[in-house]
Amino acid sequence: MGVRGSGEQAAAVLRRRPYKHPYAVPPIPGGQGLWQIRQVVTDPLGYVRQRPVQGGFVFDVYAHCRDAGGRRPWLHTAESFNSAVAWTIQHDREIRALIASSTPEPDAWPL
Repeated sequence: MGVRGSGEQAAAVLRRRPYKHPYAVPPIPGGQGLWQIRQVVTDPLGYVRQRPVQGGFVFDVYAHCRDAGGRRPWLHTAESFNSAVAWTIQHDREIRALIASSTPEPDAWPL
């Protein structure tokens, strides 16, 4: 039994398979840490962003629009990537209602 050094932790992170889901598109092919969630190319629901927490990561879900302060509205935090994407798809109707009543997303996303 021992304490894992930072080199061992970095190696473990690099060995992990990249997160993938049919509805999650990274801005750069193979990129990790931020994904746009969309069922069709022209109609995104929002974004999932990976965030470190003590002992691992969580995945924050944001809507594809901007609030009055110019920020993307936070919607949900999940403990796994697939749970975050699934939650987004399951709440499609509510998210689309929020998008319709908010400022459109100004940032272009690579197709």
